[in-house]
Amino acid sequence: MLEPLNPDSWDSEGNLVVPLHGIRIALGVSLLAAGAFFWFAYLGDKRWHEQHPGDSGAFVTPLWLSMLWIALPLVPFIISALLLSTRSEQSKVAGAGIAAGLFTAGFLFAAAALGGMFFLSFSPDPYVLQDLTAVVVFLGCTVWILISAFRIGKSSWGVFFMTLVATLICLTLGSHAWEATRYNLDRQHELQKGQAAIELFDPVEQAQHALASLAGCLILNQSQHPQSGYPSSLASPPPDWSCETKFAEKLVREYTLSYLPVTEASGRVADFHLLAMPVKVIRGHFPLMVDGRGILFSDAMWGYSKPYIKAATTDGRFSEIREVERNIDNYMKQYALADAPQALSSEVIGKTYSFQVPSIQEDGQRLEIKNYAFHYLVSKTGNRSRFALSVQCQSYGKDCLRSYFLDRNRTLHATGQPREATADDPIALDCEESDLPCKDVVWPAS
Repeated sequence: MLEPLNPDSWDSEGNLVVPLHGIRIALGVSLLAAGAFFWFAYLGDKRWHEQHPGDSGAFVTPLWLSMLWIALPLVPFIISALLLSTRSEQSKVAGAGIAAGLFTAGFLFAAAALGGMFFLSFSPDPYVLQDLTAVVVFLGCTVWILISAFRIGKSSWGVFFMTLVATLICLTLGSHAWEATRYNLDRQHELQKGQAAIELFDPVEQAQHALASLAGCLILNQSQHPQSGYPSSLASPPPDWSCETKFAEKLVREYTLSYLPVTEASGRVADFHLLAMPVKVIRGHFPLMVDGRGILFSDAMWGYSKPYIKAATTDGRFSEIREVERNIDNYMKQYALADAPQALSSEVIGKTYSFQVPSIQEDGQRLEIKNYAFHYLVSKTGNRSRFALSVQCQSYGKDCLRSYFLDRNRTLHATGQPREATADDPIALDCEESDLPCKDVVWPAS
């Protein structure tokens, strides 16, 4: 025997009334699931940053912007829940429409999060099981909410779809505005970081320029007066002193500069050390030293670990001499040439360089870049496959101190004097062309 129909299950127009407790429960559970997902995602991100300490200056989303991101879905969620709790059928339909729009977007977000767990995860997540559970529960609630919302919306499709579309539009515009705001804040943060980096490294660059300028002047004076050697002190410079750069008090901000003569047994000053020491230990501020070789050294790990001495200004790399050599070799291999080209051309020197492509002058016998001039020396007799390259510093004491000569055996020679290098000059240090540590460099005691 059929049970009598419950009159409370039908409205005044004869439409079946959909129970609201199911959608309300689903809304509550979905809120808990979403909250759990974001909580465990936050814990996982926090754990990763603790295990991989990276850039401490990375952009962090401001609290107010995070609150707006939370409010974006939470506001329509609350409005929907309130409307579904009213007695007005039209209000309930409007609440269902808002819920349908909100959880349509939520379904797409959850599906994307689920796909990211399986296909876009590049590191192990300690909370992957909790995240997966929360997403699955949220998806289940979403499906039930959408089904219930459409059943409620039958009584007034116009109101239902109007609120559904309005909700989707508001969510889309709100998310775009939020992303644009975050992008602009991130850009401002990067600009501030860049300016801070410039300010941080400005004393280092000033110290480099001060040492290079004075070292260049010292070496130039010594090359003009080789018998006199270097001065024993810069506090009272000799009468023939011609250098413009002096160690004025507080010449370089946050650095102390000093001159240390290297004296022979005879009393003659045969070499020198110019030293720039940071006033205090700051990441990015490191000691600098230059001697009569014209190589500017730095202790990159000063104050943090054992000494790591390297060439602070790698003239060998900036000179592009190895790039010219490599490109000429590649040209000869490409065309199977037994003899080296008698002159250089744009095709011969190529276009693959770390910094600048040299310009060709003097019928292919001379090349130029900003701070260096090349001379190409090809064998006229004997083994004509060999060639030599000379590159001389053109802005001595300002942007460079070293000149180089690549002999026909591909050995690189170098000099810190203001002249062309030759095969009689010492072999260049390995660290002049790379970031490798410099060997056998004695750091002077200040």
